[in-house]
Amino acid sequence: MCRQVTCKTCGKATWAGCGQHVEHALAGVPRAQRCAGHETPAKKGFWSAFLR
Repeated sequence: MCRQVTCKTCGKATWAGCGQHVEHALAGVPRAQRCAGHETPAKKGFWSAFLR
């Protein structure tokens, strides 16, 4: 079951859990106050230095 949590990046409401109950978890939270997601910077692994 999903639950409402606070985004660590922007402080807006978001969800955690399985993803099947997102609307239930965020019920009552206006879309303008929901986190829209953030781009994750690409992680550089060991081989990235060799495979450019």
